[in-house]
Amino acid sequence: MEPVFAHADRLFVLLGALVRRPRKRELPGELPGRDGIPILSLIGDAQGELAEQIGRALGNAQPRHVPHRIIDMDETWAQVAAERADLSPDWRRAEMCRRVLVALAEEFSSARYGREQPVRFRRFGLVNWLLEMTRTDEAPNSQHARDMLRWVRNREIQRRPLFGFLRSPNTEVTLQQQVPWWAYLLGLYVLPLMLFRAWRVLGSEYRWLLRQPYMAPADPGTFEGFALRLTQPRWGREDPAQVSKLMINAFLEDLRTAYRRRPWRRRAYRRTAYCAAFLKGVSADNNGRALVRAFVEVRNETGAFDPLLVVTSSTEAEPEHGRVRSLNDDLDHYAAWSERLRSAGHSRDPGFWYVPLRVDAPLPAAHPDHEIQEMRNAVAGRFTNEPAPVLAARSATAVLVALAALLLVAGVGFAFDTRQNWEERHCGLSRSDPDAATLEREPTGECIGVAPHGYAFGSADKRIKTAISTIAEQNAEADRIHRETPSRRVITLVHLSALLSTPAGGASNALSYVGEQFQGAASAQRRQLDRRGENDPVLRIFPASAGSGMRFGEVVARGIEAMRRDDPTIVGVTGLDQSRKATIDTINELTRVGLPMVATTMSADTLDDHSPLYYQVSPQNRREAAVAAAYAKRLADKGDLRERKVQIVYSADPTDEYSNNLRDDAAGAFTGVGFDVEKRAYAPSTASTGTPSRPGAQTVGERVCGYRGLVFFTGRPEDFERILSGANGACGSSPPTLLGGDDVARLAADPSRRGAFPRIPYDFLDFTLGSASCNSSSDLYSTMKKLFPEECKQVETTSLDGHAALAFDAVNLYLKAVGRLQDTAPRLQPSALAVWQALSRIHGSSALDGESGRVDFGGVVDQQTPLDKLISVQRVHGAERPAQVGYCGRMGELRQSDWCPPKEALEPVRQ
Repeated sequence: MEPVFAHADRLFVLLGALVRRPRKRELPGELPGRDGIPILSLIGDAQGELAEQIGRALGNAQPRHVPHRIIDMDETWAQVAAERADLSPDWRRAEMCRRVLVALAEEFSSARYGREQPVRFRRFGLVNWLLEMTRTDEAPNSQHARDMLRWVRNREIQRRPLFGFLRSPNTEVTLQQQVPWWAYLLGLYVLPLMLFRAWRVLGSEYRWLLRQPYMAPADPGTFEGFALRLTQPRWGREDPAQVSKLMINAFLEDLRTAYRRRPWRRRAYRRTAYCAAFLKGVSADNNGRALVRAFVEVRNETGAFDPLLVVTSSTEAEPEHGRVRSLNDDLDHYAAWSERLRSAGHSRDPGFWYVPLRVDAPLPAAHPDHEIQEMRNAVAGRFTNEPAPVLAARSATAVLVALAALLLVAGVGFAFDTRQNWEERHCGLSRSDPDAATLEREPTGECIGVAPHGYAFGSADKRIKTAISTIAEQNAEADRIHRETPSRRVITLVHLSALLSTPAGGASNALSYVGEQFQGAASAQRRQLDRRGENDPVLRIFPASAGSGMRFGEVVARGIEAMRRDDPTIVGVTGLDQSRKATIDTINELTRVGLPMVATTMSADTLDDHSPLYYQVSPQNRREAAVAAAYAKRLADKGDLRERKVQIVYSADPTDEYSNNLRDDAAGAFTGVGFDVEKRAYAPSTASTGTPSRPGAQTVGERVCGYRGLVFFTGRPEDFERILSGANGACGSSPPTLLGGDDVARLAADPSRRGAFPRIPYDFLDFTLGSASCNSSSDLYSTMKKLFPEECKQVETTSLDGHAALAFDAVNLYLKAVGRLQDTAPRLQPSALAVWQALSRIHGSSALDGESGRVDFGGVVDQQTPLDKLISVQRVHGAERPAQVGYCGRMGELRQSDWCPPKEALEPVRQ
């Protein structure tokens, strides 16, 4: 007949509360952030019978059994004393600790509690295996560390099912006969060795062993050194108490890992009961007290939650127990301990963890309460723990895994699609590219925006890519100089152009003028960076593209506005391109943004009417028309024209402000010098919506054959090339007299295109003198010689359109304005408004003596174009470099041609 313990029902209720795991957090669940399970100390005489009843209750718990093990401490100590008499008393205590932990690990890692419950004791298994490797206290020999690593490697290989299969005798024989020798060697030796080396670095147990706090002071810092100490702990004079704590901490850490709830570890959610260890017969004689005390010390020293209920039984109370209560006390023992936990904070002495309870002797069969107590014990002994969450069930896990796989596939597809869409929208650049966020691909396929870090907008032109890459490198250098010398302020200019304005189907070398612009801007930037003054600002240039014909200029202007919110150093815009309606819209948008502009090559008369912030370094069309008429008069006076008349060929595109404005200016200027004027429109190769039907440029070229006066072309270079083609085919042996406007200089700048029609000579207007040498004293070309040495080999045949010089001067205008501001307030960061006001004061003695001539705004508030700006006449005959036939305007001390029109200058110029 089973003994009936008085009030044991209260003990079973307490045990059930301690092994039942809360759904959230850990025990005690009602005290968030105060995790911990007390040690239940049972004091009484009938220890064996009580242990059996507790074990049966834990083993029959529903819906899952509670993992538990009952260990007889007297029996365990007797085995240690008999088998390890060679050890000192301290090491025998450590050996008993090891055996107790091994017994618990074997129980908790078994499959008897279900497939989901076994705990993998990786850390304790490694520590225990190292401690069992040798049993001597002799000094290790010189090969011991090497042998130890080989044994550890073999252990790892044996733990891996695949390598275990490969290493079986039958498999080795089969592999030797059926696979190449190198595959056999790789699979059985090289690959396992590589995986073991990687696992020694990445494996959780190996990394944990070097981070845990015990035995650490003498640790050499490597796995080999620490493991060698564990294989020969007594030779190394290790502290057996520290070794015991290391084993306990490893054992508890494996339990913590198994119970740690993580979304990707659903098995931890199915562990609804804590493991229980019943240490029966704990006393000082069998060193059970020392073992329990080591558990308590590890818990206090690590401060970690341990998912283990330790139950001890003894015949008498221990000193650290404190007050021992009876089971029949009115006080709820667990609630009382939780209250102590609530108020203890972090000051927990070893005795804090004990809940000592005295268990009275079993009731006699004749006791009047025997039957009712038996029923109470039976009811209370039917333990129930929390059912596993529905989402933690194996079926739910399978569904979640399937859903996660589907989501992963969908996510990868979406991410790939999003990446493709992103890259497609941002010019094929990934999110990590620093230029991607400020670039955008338009439906036309053009890439527009701002690229401070070297992206060449998809251009294949080597000159453009090299120049933009150089600017990006100098931008990084400017940032570095500013970091090292904060007094050198950062000034940023955006160089905006129509990078893709090539003729339809044209070759990439049609963009040579763009490369020259960037070369000129880069040269000005280089010279500014090379200054050494403490307050000299450093210059950054942000290349920008507005697409063909500047059609997306407004979009880019809004992008620049967004950049200014994060970068107030942006003070102005240079470049701009082609005097079209889209360019005017861009000027209006930049005016709204509040940025001053200095255009390089634009010359239409009305551009400055649209914005007080607009300036340019090139002359206006009215001045260009006056020079063209004066030159035509000279030709007529010399008899080079058979008749004193002019046919002005212009673009029928109403949005081409340059062509239409130059046409009107030219008509007035030629009429003023006695020419009969005829206007002829042509349909451009790229026309906007609303362009009226007119003959194409090829047809117009054929029709000018036999014209006895001057043909003055005011359109774009790609169309002038078609006119040359038409004339060459119709009257190449007797061509008409042709004069092109300044935009034709883009065609003349390319030797291969220039020499395509050697039978058709022509003249064109240029905004520079048209000749240059890297060996000259020119600021521009001497700098280009350093930055672009390959360009200097062909500079006399390519740099004819003045784009490099004009861009160089446009940037230097800003630098001159900023320099004047620095003279008055050297410590202030120049603003866009201040720079704009300083630009208007560039005149007279403060005018810019530039590479493209003198830039003087006359000192008048509304004067935004330079006065008496240089214009030269260049003659093209075949592939040879054009020859200058004269020039008008101010260029240092040089004397202009005697046929030039009256000067615009407000002050006399030295002749």
